[in-house]
Amino acid sequence: MIEPSLVDATAAAVSRWGLAGLTLERVADEAGISRTTLHRRGVSRDDLVGALAARAADEFRAALWPALTSPGNAVERLRAMLEAMFQVADQHLELLAGMYVAHGEMFHEPGPEAMVVDVFASPFDRVLRDGALDGSLRQVPPTITATVLFNTAGWGYVHLRASHKWPQDRARDAVIGLVVTGLLPPGPDM
Repeated sequence: MIEPSLVDATAAAVSRWGLAGLTLERVADEAGISRTTLHRRGVSRDDLVGALAARAADEFRAALWPALTSPGNAVERLRAMLEAMFQVADQHLELLAGMYVAHGEMFHEPGPEAMVVDVFASPFDRVLRDGALDGSLRQVPPTITATVLFNTAGWGYVHLRASHKWPQDRARDAVIGLVVTGLLPPGPDM
């Protein structure tokens, strides 16, 4: 198990140099130790990235769980889930911005057939399936749409906040409005 202080140092190094620029030397500098100390502990770059991903997954799961399990229809829960995801993103905005151009190294396998069916997309998969059943969301291929939803909403929000410097409420409302509207069932005049 990787010490929490090393996970913090890894996050700081990614925030500063991006995931592509993450090295053991940079993590050691952030942690205030030598690179040799990391080697003696048997810690690799992959171990550090894995620990950072595990922490992100735990925080994400904890943030979305109340919304996912709350009463109400699927569209209400989806809005609450997106708001919770964006709150977590704001807590780690520099880190996420540093991972934005990381070519998927941390969160999923690359390739056109790859899908995210894990802790990050599975809550959205669940609410999309629930929405098709309760009629509050239109029927969509849930796994594909959950992958698109997580990536479009999550990275879109991070980009608007980190690169465009939009305020939280503007970015949140714009992304949620676009995403949720696109998933609503057609109305009688459509």
